Amino acid sequence: MAHVSIIGACLACAAAATASGGPLSWVVTSPTYRLLKQDILINADCWDTEPRILASGLGFTKIIGIPGLGIPGLGEWLCRAAGGTWNDVPGDNVPLRAHTSAASPFTTWISYGRFVFGLDGYPTEFSWPVQPSTVDPTDFRVTLSDGSVVTPEAASIFPNFEFNERSTVVIFGEFGDRRDPYTDPDAVYVVKFEVVQDDTPLTLIGPGGKMASAVGMSYGDGVTPMTAYASGSGPTLCAAKISRLRTLGDNGPRPFQGALPNHGKAIWGPQAKYRLRVLTTGGFSPDGVASVLPSDFSRFFRLRAETSSGDEVWITDTNTVYEIDGHELEVLGLADLGLTADQDPWTLAYAEDHDNQIDIILRGDSAAMRTITHVHIPASGTYDPFYNPGGPGNDPTPGVTYTQPGPETMQPVLDCLDDPLTVTWIKRQ
Repeated sequence: MAHVSIIGACLACAAAATASGGPLSWVVTSPTYRLLKQDILINADCWDTEPRILASGLGFTKIIGIPGLGIPGLGEWLCRAAGGTWNDVPGDNVPLRAHTSAASPFTTWISYGRFVFGLDGYPTEFSWPVQPSTVDPTDFRVTLSDGSVVTPEAASIFPNFEFNERSTVVIFGEFGDRRDPYTDPDAVYVVKFEVVQDDTPLTLIGPGGKMASAVGMSYGDGVTPMTAYASGSGPTLCAAKISRLRTLGDNGPRPFQGALPNHGKAIWGPQAKYRLRVLTTGGFSPDGVASVLPSDFSRFFRLRAETSSGDEVWITDTNTVYEIDGHELEVLGLADLGLTADQDPWTLAYAEDHDNQIDIILRGDSAAMRTITHVHIPASGTYDPFYNPGGPGNDPTPGVTYTQPGPETMQPVLDCLDDPLTVTWIKRQ
């Protein structure tokens, strides 16, 4: 279509102007991005006792940096022309993020430190949180199936801005196309991700403040496609841990606190005692745009528990007390999403933080919590699948390819009830 070509030409010109010293090249790094680069970890989750990459892969393409996205009456057209989607959401004063998962260049400047145009989003999950000041685009090398090697144009811990998160890095660049590599021989896709040496090597911070260089870490075998556009390759889980609920670190730099407080006690009150936190391989959404709600546990999840005699117990419903070996367990709902119901009613326009961590909030006996072995995402039958931010939304554009829904997942749960496996580490600036 002609309008698609026009949009593509505009994006290419804007990107070229920036790269070649054009009108946007003088813009300094945003003060908000500098706040994200401060070395502050507070009760930040580690997901393993050893540092490693848990998951890595292309999330979505061409929707990061769409000029004019926020212009009423024009933003939807620009978004769809660039290959994004636009949700039909009733009501007035609906936030832009409730309509689309695409981002404007100004938004990327705020959270990634520079203006970008028409780029792809690529998340990588580490087993330990990163030292924020060491996160730079030059830390990473991405190899594509056609043999080309890409250095990202931007990198950030955003949207994992909370001080108790920060184990995921998202990079922006050109990392392939939307073709399915298993059905289209002309598809271009990522086959390997590497952490490489630069002037400020990427560093991970582990339990006890132990520091480890991430240089030399890699993910991918150089052949297997690493793209959310391949059949059956939608978002999934890469870690899960259960611990006693602590709200320490459940905040972040002030400019990013619009969706806070969203921790378990803010949503579910003093009855919230335990947190089963899951780490996903990208943002989780019912359709790629809409928010997951605190009441959505039974829509997407169930938990597997095991009795002392080896019998399975499936925990499927909220507000239901399950008895396991004489001990009680109850799921209250989800948290680490958006504001409480009193502050922001749970509607189609509910605005969450859209990071890749979700908390399943529980109460009951600690002995019952120890019986939980897995988080299960059935993704079929009466359970809906998850999409990452490249998904089709509720009103997809005909003929446009979107990311795939996530597969069934059975994720083992790490017992952190006695040792939370977190790190607090603050470097004086």
